[in-house]
Amino acid sequence: MASSNLSLRQLEYFLAIADSGSISLAAASLHVSQSAVAASLSALERTLDAQLCVRRRAHGVSLTASGRQLQRQARELLGDADELERSIRGGSSSLGGAVTIGCAEEMAPGILPPIIERLAREHPELVVSVEIGLEESFWPRLLTGEVDLAITLDRRQPTDLEAVRLCPLPVNVILPAGHPLASNDEIGVHELADETWIMLDTEPGATHSRTLFNEAGVRPRIGFRSPSYELARSLVGRGLGYTLHIHRPAGDLTQEGRPLAVRPLRTDSPVEYATLAWSAHIRPSPAARAVIRAASAAWPGSAARAATSEHGSAGGADGAQRMPQVAGPAVEVPAE
Repeated sequence: MASSNLSLRQLEYFLAIADSGSISLAAASLHVSQSAVAASLSALERTLDAQLCVRRRAHGVSLTASGRQLQRQARELLGDADELERSIRGGSSSLGGAVTIGCAEEMAPGILPPIIERLAREHPELVVSVEIGLEESFWPRLLTGEVDLAITLDRRQPTDLEAVRLCPLPVNVILPAGHPLASNDEIGVHELADETWIMLDTEPGATHSRTLFNEAGVRPRIGFRSPSYELARSLVGRGLGYTLHIHRPAGDLTQEGRPLAVRPLRTDSPVEYATLAWSAHIRPSPAARAVIRAASAAWPGSAARAATSEHGSAGGADGAQRMPQVAGPAVEVPAE
């Protein structure tokens, strides 16, 4: 087999440039000289016979199409190299490195804590970063590898993402404790038509709620658009209306201590599931695979619970397990 002049250090330097968009910033993060980083990039381009970056004076660098392809593949290769080194050395099974998870603010408190707790116990050296933002803002960043994983809803998820289901997210109606509808075991969408809606104006809940009303042919009476869940609950506690939410806190009290009544919303729409998603075109790094395994274990009622093969890769590669689901597309669980 022919040898290659390509080195892991060149890939490490290139990733630092690609991630920072600047040779000087890459050099600073690597604690080496700018000339060393620039020389490494030039040598890498000669080895691959491809231009990877466009260098613009005072404007940093931008990646070419070849550079973007290498960015994705280099990240996978360096992760596999780290995993191989740990395996051969026979060291601890705990992973190091870093992984970034994107999540909407509305979903983070109910989904992420058991996953992060398990990672802290099993991989204490793994640095987990959480970015809060709109659900759809993470989809293109997953495809470029800028974000490793994201929590998303299965019905809204693009087809070029792979995912494992974590838990169902049935919609709850939150009412003042003394509201007449609080005597019902569940509440239909049409029963809310004449009530005042304290709309939680965050995603993905806002779009999901509007979709439920549209599908039922109900035009809700919006009394207030709340930018936060706790504010919406507090307004409900003061008798100003009802709100809808896909998560239910352990206690049915507002932060002011006012009692609430929480009832399931009866609807003909399929129940949404929270999923942990990644790009179908990028094999998850060892750190990302550890997060996926932790999520599967943290939410044992999910489709992600299934056993995976001992060898193989993810994102549609050999060795991935395709799991049956209650509804929606099949799920692939990445193996070791």
